[in-house]
Amino acid sequence: MIIAWSTLLQFSSCSSEAEKDQTVATSEQSEPLNPEESIELSPIIQMRIEGRTEEAIQQLRLLNEKHPASAEVLIQLARSLMDTRQFPLAAFRFEQALSIQPDSLLAKEAAEAHYLARDNDSALERYSQYLSTQPDDPQSQLRYARLLAQNNQFTESLNAFSRAGEDASPDDCVLMGSLFLRKKLLPQAKYWFTEASNRSEVPPSDAWVGLLRIAKFEKKDREAENLILKIEKQNPGILESTDLADYSADILRSRRLADFIALGMDTRKKTVSELASALLTAKKTEQKKEQPVISSGSKIPISRAQNEERFQDPSPEPALLDTSNDRSEPSAITPKPMSLADAFAAPIHRVNDASVASESALSRGEKAYLEGSYTSALLFARDALKENSKSAEAWRLCSQAHFQLGETSQAEMTILEAIRHKPFNLDMRMDYLRIARETLPGKRYLVELEKVRELFPDSTEILWELARRYHVVENMPVTAAVLYRKIVQVAPEGSALSDQAKMELLKLKN
Repeated sequence: MIIAWSTLLQFSSCSSEAEKDQTVATSEQSEPLNPEESIELSPIIQMRIEGRTEEAIQQLRLLNEKHPASAEVLIQLARSLMDTRQFPLAAFRFEQALSIQPDSLLAKEAAEAHYLARDNDSALERYSQYLSTQPDDPQSQLRYARLLAQNNQFTESLNAFSRAGEDASPDDCVLMGSLFLRKKLLPQAKYWFTEASNRSEVPPSDAWVGLLRIAKFEKKDREAENLILKIEKQNPGILESTDLADYSADILRSRRLADFIALGMDTRKKTVSELASALLTAKKTEQKKEQPVISSGSKIPISRAQNEERFQDPSPEPALLDTSNDRSEPSAITPKPMSLADAFAAPIHRVNDASVASESALSRGEKAYLEGSYTSALLFARDALKENSKSAEAWRLCSQAHFQLGETSQAEMTILEAIRHKPFNLDMRMDYLRIARETLPGKRYLVELEKVRELFPDSTEILWELARRYHVVENMPVTAAVLYRKIVQVAPEGSALSDQAKMELLKLKN
């Protein structure tokens, strides 16, 4: 009995100790990781500022192994991967960060990474998440709508477009018109095709092709004829590659048969491009023949007093007539002889001299802008775009004029078009940032600043703007100090910006 009791006591003590050890181990395992653990990321950010992105990625991966629950490390790693155009990996890291720290702005960055990685389904999912809380982001709405259209979700695409219709580009308007046309909603389709033409300095041919389809459906032959000639004048041969080629050729044959007979042209085997070309060429020839007949009389205009005297006297001497705009036969009136002094004394009317003709619309627009005439500057910029729709300088002048007139949406749209033609122009990027500061949320503006800084790592203007943003708005003095030191290194010694950066560093140190 004594042996049995001692054995039982020993067994129970061992069991209690084992349970105690297991409880301790369980409690240790169940201690949650602190996702808000403070991690010093300033050296990593400095590497990105200095262009050592690959080194930054290596350091961030090591930090991620040590702190797998840190969303900030994952976000910085994803952005660094975006810098090196590793879009699928960046999207994966953004997704990891979202699983730890759900955030609508982070969902937008993830959507952009998926979009660039050509993962449209994931991009759609993240854009939907972001726009459910931030519906007033027109550019994201438009990209979301385009993705929906590519995914054959036409009704959803139209709904998304309707939320950002005022900011739609001409191409977006064409896409909306095509979607409405697919649904046989002709008035809406016609409206958006017309909007595409109105919103572009050079109307897109696709908009006119869409209007031609509506004219065909409504059997408006006269409207169709005008559209065919417009399309072929702007882009010869474009109708040949569409299903409207035969219809368009038949319209021209039936409506302009008399003109073709007058030209001596057999239309039976001609394409729509050949028929339209013949009509347009004939029209140009006719316009040249209708040039005004120049009178043999003097071009010096009569004064107001001479004009009144001529009508008061029933038998005046032959007057000097201004026939510069007269399209009738030359006048038979013999002009009154004039001396050279009289000719120079007569009022001088401004003519289209060589100096004015040689001055481009763009230079006149820039001059008007400097004089504060912003509406005139905008009109001259549009004239310049009619001559060259790819002129980045003309698009930039448009943006500057819109901005001065208080039209920030148009200013943003036109400066983005200028950047599209000259993506590495610092002045245009700075113009965009000035507009974005007023139109974008704070976090999004910071992201845009970071993107521009990556393109121009040695730009003191960008570095200063970014440093002030981190210092004053984001309240991140360590990061701001890194940027201030970079400014001191890059800016010329003794420059105002260098001195200001040194002063800010002293303030942070104190």
